Amino acid sequence: MYEPPPGFDDMLGDAELVPMEGPFRPLEVPGVGSVLARRPMPRSTAALAMSANAKIDATARQDYLTLFVRNHLADGEYERLTVAMINGEAPPDTLGRVARSISTWGTARPMLPSSASR
Repeated sequence: MYEPPPGFDDMLGDAELVPMEGPFRPLEVPGVGSVLARRPMPRSTAALAMSANAKIDATARQDYLTLFVRNHLADGEYERLTVAMINGEAPPDTLGRVARSISTWGTARPMLPSSASR
């Protein structure tokens, strides 16, 4: 059984205090285009973390990534993106690109490694 790291439960408790809803705004996603999304919510941290957890199978990771993306897109946006992927009008990794753009929205991330760390 997976044991959450110290402070994980505290973080989720703190996230309960933040409203779930936020305004939807256009977000430019590299290679995909504009999507109508909202800034990342603190409660979404768990789903995002689980989408990168190497200790669970790929299907579960994809389910968590989908949950994260769906919770941050306006109605109809997820469906529009999946149809575009099926029709070859969007890259196969569109959901990953959208998740990355949402999760780093308004931050200095993603950052490239410094020359000192290479």
